Amino acid sequence: MSYRKIRSAFMIGALATSSVTGGAGAQDPRGTPVLDAPSKAAIRAILDSAAKEGIPSAPLLDKVFEGQGKGADGPRIVLAVRSLFNEMATAHLALGTVASPDELKAASSAIHAGVPAVELGKLKKESGLRRSLTLPFTVLADIVSRGVPVRTAANAIRSLVGAGAKDKDINDFQRNVAVDIDKGAPPGAAAETRAKGAEKAPPKPEDRDQLDKEKRDKDSFDR
Repeated sequence: MSYRKIRSAFMIGALATSSVTGGAGAQDPRGTPVLDAPSKAAIRAILDSAAKEGIPSAPLLDKVFEGQGKGADGPRIVLAVRSLFNEMATAHLALGTVASPDELKAASSAIHAGVPAVELGKLKKESGLRRSLTLPFTVLADIVSRGVPVRTAANAIRSLVGAGAKDKDINDFQRNVAVDIDKGAPPGAAAETRAKGAEKAPPKPEDRDQLDKEKRDKDSFDR
């Protein structure tokens, strides 16, 4: 069992058995969430639902601690955690069981930004298990939040992933789009232009060497 699962299981138990001000012996570095009784019960119910649906609870617990760190009261924390759970459940349905916890969290951020779950499902189906979509989903959420139309943003990310863009390429795309928008470029046009530029970029030396090696291996096999 992974550390994340152990920590989540412990925290669920702590919420179930601790006092309102937190139980003794908490092993999570952040301790046990300090919640009023109704809020604690509501969070426990959400975590139980997540466990039943196969949704990772760590991001939900992180949201609890984030709320407390920002001084939010119990009911507001419950509202935020429930919203995240609903978005993660929607992402889980769209991506299927092959999605990693990090992909689910990133996909939920994209859904929160306004990206339809069906678009995320298409991206996952097209990429399969070839690569993680954690970063593409994160960048998709970011550029949509910056004003790039959802369809334009989804098409840009799809084209980059389909072209085999590496994480560095996608990070560069995100940064360049943000810079262009900050300089006054229309968000949609910035995304379209930068996506086309990334697709046309010549392969890096290390990528070219790998392609040459693969070609030599294939030629050797064919002979």
